Amino acid sequence: MIIFKTTENNLSRISAKDIVYEQIKEKIIKCLLEPGQPIVNEKLGKELEISRTPLREALQRLEVEELVVRNSNGTFSVAPISIKEVKELFVIRSKLEGILIRDAIDNLTEEHIEYLSYLTKMVKLTSRLENYTDTENFGGKFHSAIYSISDNTTVVNIILQLNDRINRYRRLAHKHYVDINALSEEHEFILNYMIKRDKNNAELTIEKHIIDAMKVAVKAVEKYKSANNLESKSK
Repeated sequence: MIIFKTTENNLSRISAKDIVYEQIKEKIIKCLLEPGQPIVNEKLGKELEISRTPLREALQRLEVEELVVRNSNGTFSVAPISIKEVKELFVIRSKLEGILIRDAIDNLTEEHIEYLSYLTKMVKLTSRLENYTDTENFGGKFHSAIYSISDNTTVVNIILQLNDRINRYRRLAHKHYVDINALSEEHEFILNYMIKRDKNNAELTIEKHIIDAMKVAVKAVEKYKSANNLESKSK
């Protein structure tokens, strides 16, 4: 059985600031910390049971990654969301994944095909069961497998820098019940072109897949902003 390279550093020892960084990032990506929400250091520090210094260092790291923004008074807020950012992120990702899938086809083995086929089936099954958490999980593994098979470290590192911000929009889509069934079917088309070693159609299809995901994310932002406007007016 093939073992794919992980896309994250496997560290045996991690510091307090690394732990709190991951915890806050997860809250932002899952929209447990809402876009634009002020980050109250004292409250968050108590919740995470962390002291002021590692918390500040974690927030500074998240600022560099554009998941939080620094206010004029030195405090932090969760980064806002926008349709403009959605389009920028997903268009860049579509082009990068087009590069990766061409490289992956050059390295594709029967073991790779077997693993990708399993993931494709699980994406379709979980989507039909409307278990979108698992659908996202298996879909993410499908793309991560392509990254690994491509063996293009430079492009993979660039795309991983974007994916946390992209994943926040994907979570938002799930939270606001935007339909993702159509997207789940596209993995099968991508894999079929890979098996045929058809680089041009594989690249076009995976780019279309990412752009379709972008359209879903745009709808999610529109629904989120609409819901927030209604909530504000009712107060």
